[in-house]
Amino acid sequence: MTHLSQIRFSGLLSRVAKARPFLGLITLGVGLLCGSQASAQSYTSLRLSEQNNEFYYALNNFGQVAGSRVDNFNNTYALITGPNGQGPNTLIMMQGSVLGSAINAHGQLVGTVDMSGTGLDLQAFVTGPQGGSPQFLGGLGGDITSPLGINRAGLVVGRARDSDNKFQAVQWLPNSSTAERLATLGGSTSTAQAVNDQWLIVGTSGRSDGSNHAVIWGLNGAAITDLGTLGGRNSSALAINTWAQVVGGSRVADGSLHAYITGPGAVGMTDLGTLGWAHSRASFINDSGVVAGTLMTGTDAASYFESHVFITGANGQGMVDLNSLVSVGEGLYLNDVWGLNDAGQLLVSDQNGLSYLLTPVPEAASSAMLLAGLLMLALLARQRRGDTKASALKSTQA
Repeated sequence: MTHLSQIRFSGLLSRVAKARPFLGLITLGVGLLCGSQASAQSYTSLRLSEQNNEFYYALNNFGQVAGSRVDNFNNTYALITGPNGQGPNTLIMMQGSVLGSAINAHGQLVGTVDMSGTGLDLQAFVTGPQGGSPQFLGGLGGDITSPLGINRAGLVVGRARDSDNKFQAVQWLPNSSTAERLATLGGSTSTAQAVNDQWLIVGTSGRSDGSNHAVIWGLNGAAITDLGTLGGRNSSALAINTWAQVVGGSRVADGSLHAYITGPGAVGMTDLGTLGWAHSRASFINDSGVVAGTLMTGTDAASYFESHVFITGANGQGMVDLNSLVSVGEGLYLNDVWGLNDAGQLLVSDQNGLSYLLTPVPEAASSAMLLAGLLMLALLARQRRGDTKASALKSTQA
């Protein structure tokens, strides 16, 4: 006896056999996509800065870019572009010089206001969606409060100087202006650098032996975990994605600084190398595990302008110098990165401080895979319609 399940399985095999050419294309596409594509990726470039009175420093998942502009009267105010770096711009004006640091998917901007113009009295602020209704955030009694990250829910993280003149990692819960101190590893200073949409916070904490280690704080900052180092004394965590992959920089045994990536759940620390440069540091990671950071000849201010931007493929594989993929003008090179989103867009600047939004160009393999998938779905749908008609015809003949 032939069972109904056997008939269905036989029909499935028949459809799969007919679709074999398309499955081959899809399998090839998956193989190409899963491999490291950093060395093959190309980008379109949108120049954001026209003069040195304008600078951009934050990017969200819609390609909105936040920056600051100095007007003819020497007033500094913040601005937020529309999607993909396009206008119209939203201006954020407050009493003092406004400098942002991070923007979330709703267009909420966080940053500092230089109240005195001296850099010695910095107050934190957060805006509402699309830069509206800016409000000050409280501190810990010191003269500098600096928010550095914000997630989709509006949880803000950063650092604040306390009454003992020590910087402490803090968080501000959504719709709250009260700074809450986070736990440390026993040292006297700490900084919260970034937060993901699962409310996991990463940064750096001092330890009782005087060293500083990369750390991750749990939900609501309730717990702290030491992420360790790559063999050196110090490390820092600068970014985290949805899967809790963390990136940053760590000293290695010879004292040089190396970019690293952890596995999901902040497990393990893998050295990304330096491409032959003296030092490297990873600054951003997106949900595909693509990492962006800088390659450096030194870690002092004097060597900053010699730095180059690097980019990797998925999960930190295949690091390349971004300048080998992108040219922004004769004699110019990209020396710093300020943002990376889940679409693979990059906010970068050249050695003169001018900013660019880079957008990935879809690869041929991606297009082929998408086309093959659509063709396969169409084939199966047509086959299903044919089976349905045949079944209906048999019913009328019975």
